[in-house]
Amino acid sequence: MKMLSRKLTRAKKPTLQSARRHRSKRFGAAAVEFAVCLPLLLLIVAGSIEGASLLFLRQALIQSAYEGVKVAIKENALNSDVSSVATAVTDGRKLQGVTVDTIPGDISSVPQGEFIRVRVTAPTKDNSLFFSGVFTLQSVSAEAVMVKE
Repeated sequence: MKMLSRKLTRAKKPTLQSARRHRSKRFGAAAVEFAVCLPLLLLIVAGSIEGASLLFLRQALIQSAYEGVKVAIKENALNSDVSSVATAVTDGRKLQGVTVDTIPGDISSVPQGEFIRVRVTAPTKDNSLFFSGVFTLQSVSAEAVMVKE
């Protein structure tokens, strides 16, 4: 009985070959895990960058609408002045396909004390970094409203 228990408790000494075999199995498992996880990690990183790009687009349109409405509330302002100022802001940020609308359509006829609204819109398709197919049918817009002086 003593002999049997000694044989069970004795562990084999690891040889150099068995250590190499074990290490190569671990390396193979790590390579498979990396191959499975890498596309997911790249997708998360690219999605984060695209989300940040859309936030940048939205913020640039907000700034453009605000600058446009600041011009629109002046006493002798014209629609062309508003459009050129708002477009200059979006051009500085390299945005494409931007449209600028003033509400009402003719701001020179708006009496003092009335609201003037400037809406700036840009398509996500033209301003996307990676996934032009994901947000193709959408556009981002921003508005600013002030009272005519």
